[in-house]
Amino acid sequence: MYKFSLNDNGFTFKELEQKIYKIACDEACNALREILESLDEKLLKERNTKIYRNKGCKQTCLRTIMGNVEYSRRIYEFNLDDGKKATKFLLDEYLGMDTVGNVSINLVETILTNVSEMSFRKTSENIKRSCNQDISAQGVWNIVQTVGDKIKDLENRKIELNNNGNLKGEKEVSVLFQEQDGIWLSIQGKDKPKGKSKKKELKLAVSYTGWTLRPGSKKEYQVVDKTVCASFDNAKHFKQLTEATISEKYNVDEIETRILNGDGAKWIKATCEQQDIHFQLDPFHISQSIIRKVSDNKSKKILLKLFREGKVDEGLQAIVDLMIDNNNDEVALKKLIDLYDYLVHNKDGLIPYKLRDNINLPAPPEGIEYRQLGTMEHNICDVLAQRMKGRKMSWSLNGANNLAKILAEKFSNRLFDTIDKIYRNIIPSDILDTVVAKMPLTVFQATKPAKKSKVYTCASAPIPYRNAASTLGRKIIKDLCGLKSFSDISYN
Repeated sequence: MYKFSLNDNGFTFKELEQKIYKIACDEACNALREILESLDEKLLKERNTKIYRNKGCKQTCLRTIMGNVEYSRRIYEFNLDDGKKATKFLLDEYLGMDTVGNVSINLVETILTNVSEMSFRKTSENIKRSCNQDISAQGVWNIVQTVGDKIKDLENRKIELNNNGNLKGEKEVSVLFQEQDGIWLSIQGKDKPKGKSKKKELKLAVSYTGWTLRPGSKKEYQVVDKTVCASFDNAKHFKQLTEATISEKYNVDEIETRILNGDGAKWIKATCEQQDIHFQLDPFHISQSIIRKVSDNKSKKILLKLFREGKVDEGLQAIVDLMIDNNNDEVALKKLIDLYDYLVHNKDGLIPYKLRDNINLPAPPEGIEYRQLGTMEHNICDVLAQRMKGRKMSWSLNGANNLAKILAEKFSNRLFDTIDKIYRNIIPSDILDTVVAKMPLTVFQATKPAKKSKVYTCASAPIPYRNAASTLGRKIIKDLCGLKSFSDISYN
């Protein structure tokens, strides 16, 4: 029984809770150690002895949410196809630990959940407080890079399958809404762009099937079935990534109408090329450009109303009239010219999709509505900006790209599924049953002192001539008797 006093030496309930938590975690680490070593023993017995030769045990340490688990596993020697010898740990190969490193999946998930909301340093501090584990900010960064690279490998595989026509999702929808935009991040080191601008655009694409009321609200809406992908790659690769991400989830053959909302950037409009996708210029950017370029408040209201109602020709003519009226004001004229050019270059997307004659949407599924597009600025903020922009942050391309991949998986509600897909470790139930049967029922039973028992000493004798000078005659006698030193003995 533990003898703690809450009053002695300022001992608090918080400290008591921490001590009990530490004891429970230590017992859990012991249980995991027994499971791993039992599984290693099972692999030893079931291995092909003609291929794998046991070369003994080596100690290692696995970092988990419960603490560090130190255990031993056997290393095996085998021959390669070219006849050369190599070694491997069958336990690591069986559990896939060679891909994770020395960090458990649960700890990886906990770290990624934290790092998606806070810095690497704060994530490190939070892990120290919430888990029985101590990991540095550099260790957190290493995990983000490893997982991010694995996600990129999965994405490249998806693109390859989709290009070959072998990727088809199970979900069937008639209408799919897509929105794309980018965020400019400060780049550091060797990746820093040359020239005045030290930033590079990180692309983000979001797709969803409609809107539904937010739980508990009568006015606020949220998108349904949101899927996100992000990348620094060029327009061609990002287009392939977007299509592969959609094809993985949906049966694209059943999609009747696809609508893409964006700010008119070339890489966004490239998504519509060679595809039956309707482009719409983002209403937010239309309103923003009018408010910024037109100084007269009355004219602003008129233009906003015209473009909101889809009266494009009238709106463009109204801008021309303003240009004539402000012909003598160079600053105002330049702003109006910029506004006119921006809208004319995106004229095919100025009419809202609901007002177009060539778009006939089917009735939405029950509980879903088809509303006005324009959620991209909100998604840019939630998915990327809050974590990756501001606070004097700057990134390497690879570092920002990897974190963006993780954030995209998180906001698509598939982060843990993706990690499980990358690292799938299964321990047989018979091993678990064997270890559980050996486990004490309580922590208190585990800490009971062992009962006294008799000790039987083993008879021993020194090896002949062990401490004597090694002469030629004694070497001959040792060879005749078959005596060997411990360094010459091989273990199988």
